[in-house]
Amino acid sequence: MKKKLILSFLMMFNILLFSFNNLIFAQSDESTPDAQIRASIESEFKLKCVDSLNAVKTDYKLKAEENFENVQLSSGTAFYKVTDDVYSSAIDFAGYIFTLKINDREVATIYATSNTGSWKISSISNRVNSENSLLTAEATLSENEKVKLIDDERYGLNALLIEGGEKERVVDLSGNGKNVNSLEPSSNKTITKSLFDQKIKEMKAERSGPATKDGAVIMGTGQFDFNEPSKASSNVPIILLFLGIISLFPIFIILKKRRNS
Repeated sequence: MKKKLILSFLMMFNILLFSFNNLIFAQSDESTPDAQIRASIESEFKLKCVDSLNAVKTDYKLKAEENFENVQLSSGTAFYKVTDDVYSSAIDFAGYIFTLKINDREVATIYATSNTGSWKISSISNRVNSENSLLTAEATLSENEKVKLIDDERYGLNALLIEGGEKERVVDLSGNGKNVNSLEPSSNKTITKSLFDQKIKEMKAERSGPATKDGAVIMGTGQFDFNEPSKASSNVPIILLFLGIISLFPIFIILKKRRNS
């Protein structure tokens, strides 16, 4: 009887533990870093980055009396990169960005990644506005739509992916987020998700080199083009076919004359 009670207790404990773990994972959200990640990045920044940044603070448009010791770290948001799969246009979670502010002015962006299980600062850029653009876009989304920040230097991409709903699209932010208020696919620097996928696959096909011994594919460099394909370019094959047919007429005439002679 005692063994049965112990066995029943262990089974109930395992069920509760499994349910608790599922609840944690269900509630976890990679779109924003938790307090522990943010605290870790803030601590690393103060210990290892402040002095070196102060030495080049003019590159970040800090005034003479301003100092990186006084900057404030934003709450942070996730950023994504194009997958390494040469045949796919999907985007993968890459880490978090944190905006640095001084006197309510954005001056820099921290990129944080986790390659070994612990979160570390991977780079700091003087490019800003991406996080604010994301927040602005979130306020304009329709029901069932979600937004993700794509930041991938390999493709020259700084953009917002609007997914879900009927109009999945990608908005270019390379102009400091000027297009964030124009989220329709017909607006300037906003393209449909399907066209984005097509362009990424074309870039990968054009840039991919031969596989290395371990099977890796070395990708080249280049800038993503947000311009829509021109209608004229889509008519090129038809024009070439028409010119080819016209060029055959002299041959037909010569052959006909030879037969008649």
